[in-house]
Amino acid sequence: MAKKKSVRYICPCCYGSIDLSQIHYSCTNPECTKAFLDTCSASELRRYGSRYKPDEEIDVEKSEYLGLDPRSPEAITTREHIIRGSVNGSCDVCKTRNTVKLCPKCHAPISAGAEVNGTTIFVIMGTEGCGKSHYLASLIKRIEEIYPGEFRIPFTPASEKTVLKFDRDYRNRVFLEGKCLPPTPSYDITETRDPLLYELGGENHALHRMVAFLDTSGADLDLGNKLSFLNVSTYISGASGILFLVDPMQLPRVRDRLGLPTVEDQFPDMADTLNYISDIIRDKNKLRSKDDIAIPLAVVLTKVDLLMRSANGAEDEDALFGPESSLHIEREHETTDTVNINQVGAEVEEYLRRNAGQEFLDEVNKYTTHQYFAVSALGSDTAEGKLIKGVEPYRVEDPVIWFLNSNERRRWF
Repeated sequence: MAKKKSVRYICPCCYGSIDLSQIHYSCTNPECTKAFLDTCSASELRRYGSRYKPDEEIDVEKSEYLGLDPRSPEAITTREHIIRGSVNGSCDVCKTRNTVKLCPKCHAPISAGAEVNGTTIFVIMGTEGCGKSHYLASLIKRIEEIYPGEFRIPFTPASEKTVLKFDRDYRNRVFLEGKCLPPTPSYDITETRDPLLYELGGENHALHRMVAFLDTSGADLDLGNKLSFLNVSTYISGASGILFLVDPMQLPRVRDRLGLPTVEDQFPDMADTLNYISDIIRDKNKLRSKDDIAIPLAVVLTKVDLLMRSANGAEDEDALFGPESSLHIEREHETTDTVNINQVGAEVEEYLRRNAGQEFLDEVNKYTTHQYFAVSALGSDTAEGKLIKGVEPYRVEDPVIWFLNSNERRRWF
């Protein structure tokens, strides 16, 4: 009999590449933890038995993933017995087959959809202050609104943890309190940043899968910070798609052409920043310096609500999208509308050629699959940390629609 081919899966929490034949399970029988500890050898009891919580077993893998000493009081413990080394989820204590599957590296749950079709991980990147967190807030809210209605595809949080995280960190502050979000903190040596996890498509959908959205800090792309390099390299290299946000107000040529004041602290060069991301991916995936990158890239021009108007006498129209721009044409609903996406993409590409420079476009062209987009996460300007006119997102969903339909063999709609 031919050996069953192993299936690999990217965990959306630890970003490890996992052989699904090597996963762990969690037993739902509440008696198994005590029975397991009662029959442990002395060495097993030292590893899995907690002196601080004698009725629970130590989750060694999750503790170590979080940087905690498994023998310390802070170690993660569980009342659900962890099954290791089983090919079908059969508990080594009660012999019952279990379906609660865990990543063997961090013990994050593995959903049924993720096991069949993998996990789609979208990483939102860009320089400090370009609006990544506001974009993510509006993106999730728009997908919640349009996917079930317009495309008839369920989009639901994968866990209560995601519901609480999105409400606490994004929804409540932006949409209920009308406040701007604080900057996303950078990683440090002990901090982990959980993604927002959603199930896209119901169990009966052929492409049902887990979708992970990861917000990042502009400080993570500090070219001189080696610690940041080590932290971001893992999740960037395993991404299904990268959304690279470009704030037009950080482009010196745009500011000059609009007559805006010169900024004392010079903004990072966009070409250098994207090149840094590319170097991280190549280093982690063992690519040569001249190799193109297969991860799809969406270059997202943000805050375009400030640019979609005619120039006044003191402004250069090359820094704006006037009334004749394709950005004013509404996307056709219930379809990917590749015609409109390509029109907008061509116009944004030319805009960035004029205002960010050909060197930046050359960096983009190193990604075999890429597209340009124009969005506004908030729809209006802010003042003193408040959203004066509320939130009216503009086309924030376009990059995700493109990502999910860029492969013709796996089209969603």
